[in-house]
Amino acid sequence: MLFSPALYEVGFAALAGLPYLKHGLDLFLARNRELLRPEQTFHGSLTILLPVWNEAKILEQKLENLVETCQDFKPNLVIIDSASTDDSVSIIERWNGKNSFPSFQLLRMDERKGKTAAVKQALEHINHSLKSDLILMTDADAFFESNTVSNLLKWFSDSSIGCVGATPKRIGQRMEEAGHRSMFSMVRTFESRIDSTPFLEGSCMMWRSDALDSNALNINSNADDAQIATNVRIQGLRVIQDADTHFIDHAPQQRKEHSRQKVRRAQGLQRHLLRQRNHWFNRRHGRFAAILRQEAALHLLTPLLLVGAFVAMLARWATIGFAEVDFSNATLTTLHLGLFASEAILFASWLTVRYGIRIPLLHIIGTIVDGNLQLIRALWNSFRGISLHMWDQHQDGRN
Repeated sequence: MLFSPALYEVGFAALAGLPYLKHGLDLFLARNRELLRPEQTFHGSLTILLPVWNEAKILEQKLENLVETCQDFKPNLVIIDSASTDDSVSIIERWNGKNSFPSFQLLRMDERKGKTAAVKQALEHINHSLKSDLILMTDADAFFESNTVSNLLKWFSDSSIGCVGATPKRIGQRMEEAGHRSMFSMVRTFESRIDSTPFLEGSCMMWRSDALDSNALNINSNADDAQIATNVRIQGLRVIQDADTHFIDHAPQQRKEHSRQKVRRAQGLQRHLLRQRNHWFNRRHGRFAAILRQEAALHLLTPLLLVGAFVAMLARWATIGFAEVDFSNATLTTLHLGLFASEAILFASWLTVRYGIRIPLLHIIGTIVDGNLQLIRALWNSFRGISLHMWDQHQDGRN
C-alpha cells in the first residue's frame, strides 16, 4: 500500500527535476563560449526612458546620476509619470538639470495602470516624436556606474545585437535574494552565450527602437523587460546580458516585501512565457526556441509537478501513520528511508535560506526550493484571478 504514493512522489519529483537537468547541461556546455564586447562604440541617437511612480524619495538622486553618467552621449530624456500621488512630478518640474539633455520631456498619465502600460505609452511617444536609434530604459532606484552606458552602446556596433542588459550590484539584499539573483544573472549570461536570453533586468536595458513594436507589450501583465527582450529576439536579433557592465540598486530587506516582489515577478514571467507558447517549437528561432521552451518548463511545469510530489508525500506519511506497514520488507524500508532523507535535506536547505545560515551546497538547493515556492504562490494567485501587474515597489532603498 505504501508503494503507490511513494512511487508517485518519486515520479513527480523526477519529472520536476528534468528541466533543471536539461537546461543546466546546456548552460554547462556553453560555459567556455566567449561573448566579447566590441571595442568600437555605436554612433547613433539615444533616448533614455525613465518610468516613475511615487519616487519622490530618490528621484533627485536618480536625475543627478543620469546627468553625471549620460550627458556625454547627448541623449534625449523622457520621463513618464504613472499618476504619482507624492511630489515626484513637482521634483521633476523644478529640476535644474533639464538643459543637460538635447530634449527633455515629461509625460503624465491621468490614471495608474501599471508599469507596462506606462512603458508602452512612452515608447509610442518616442517612436512618433523622437525616432531614436536606441532606447535605454531604467528605473528610479537603479544607479549607473561611470562606464555603464558606454559599455552598453558598444554592443550595438554589432548589427546582430538587438538588446543588451546590464548586471545588477544589489545593496542590502537578503540571503535568499542574493542567491536567487546570483543564479539569475549566471543563467542569463550563459543563455546569452548559447543564443539569447528571454529575460533581462528592466532597471538597465538598451535596445534598438526599430526592433520592437510597442503593440507587442501586454499592459495587463508586468515583466515588461522580459516582454521587450523576447519580442526583440523574435524579430531575429540577439538579446544578451553583459556580465561585466553593472548598475547599482537596493533590494528589499524585509522578507514580506522581498517575497511580494518575487511573487509579482514570477507571475509576470509565467504569463509572458505562456503567451509565447507559439514560439516554443518554432525552428525559425534556432536555439532560442529551446531556451524559451526550457524556461517555460521551469516556470510553469516544474512548480505543478512539485505540488504533485508534495501531495504524494502527504499521502505516503498518512499511509504510514494510519496503516500497518511491514518494514521487514527491505525494498520498502530503503525506499521510505531514502525519501525521508531527501525530504529532510530539502526542508533543511530551505531553512538555511529562510534564516540566513550559509551552508554552500544547501544554500544552492534552498535557493531553488524557495524560488519554486514563489512560483507556486504566483500560480495560485493566477488560479484565483488575482493579478499583481500593478506597479509596486519596496521602500527599503528609498528611506
